[in-house]
Amino acid sequence: MAYTLHDIADKLQRDLISKIAKSGLMFRLFCRVKTIESIRHKMGNKGYLYLSGKTKMQDIIGLRIVVYFPDDIEVLSTYFGCGEVVKESIDTPDDSTFRPKRLNITRRLPDDYETDFRAALPKEYADIIDSTYEIQIRTVFSEGWHEVEHDLRYKCKNDWKGYETQSRTLNGIIATLETAEWTMKSLFQEMAEENFQRGNYVSMVRNKMRIRLKSEDFSPTIAQYVRSHENTMRSFLSCERMVVILALIIHNQSIPLTYDNILFIVNRIEINDAELQSLEDSATAAVIDSWLES
Repeated sequence: MAYTLHDIADKLQRDLISKIAKSGLMFRLFCRVKTIESIRHKMGNKGYLYLSGKTKMQDIIGLRIVVYFPDDIEVLSTYFGCGEVVKESIDTPDDSTFRPKRLNITRRLPDDYETDFRAALPKEYADIIDSTYEIQIRTVFSEGWHEVEHDLRYKCKNDWKGYETQSRTLNGIIATLETAEWTMKSLFQEMAEENFQRGNYVSMVRNKMRIRLKSEDFSPTIAQYVRSHENTMRSFLSCERMVVILALIIHNQSIPLTYDNILFIVNRIEINDAELQSLEDSATAAVIDSWLES
């Protein structure tokens, strides 16, 4: 069966979705394949570099991961920044510049995709195209602004000549959105801390982790335990969220993201409360052991 570039992009997309979804992160993932027109346009701009052999055309396949919280970019950049990375580009605007923070990671295609990818390339450009794909990571607010800016300013620069004030205003909007993103993150952390003070531990876990959980409450046994173990719940509140989510992505096996399991996992990774671990039934303990070993 002959695969197209779109088939390969779909396979990469499904693979990434399955990896990230294990963590419960709130995200959306989109993919695109450069059209032959886009390749020709890029040849018109940089063809001399490709034909000279100084570099090769990359990002024929691109995947864009859109997350809901700015610290989730750090989580995914840490994960995807390991392994077969060819290039990493991170925007670091100075304190007087407004522009969206973007993270682009160019990775080498997995070996089992290589043959199909090379066979699917347009024959006239196959020799100048690298066997890589690009992962772009954005926040929801940044993604929305960037799409508007790309279509209504970047692609029609002449429309904006002589409109410096309006252009600066458009740039200022991204600063407002960035402030809103960090305010929203801080709000949920504040909620988690207030939940802890009031003994609302289910709400505390939900607002601390900010992931999609598959249950609505602790089991009766764990609910009784957390009500009488304030110090353990204080330790949960102080846990490194990024470490927990990375662990959920990195381990090959998935684990049901219930409130009980999240508490058990954080306990295994960071808290080390023997009494809490003793409350894992045999089936749950076996699942967690297998997950940790995967």
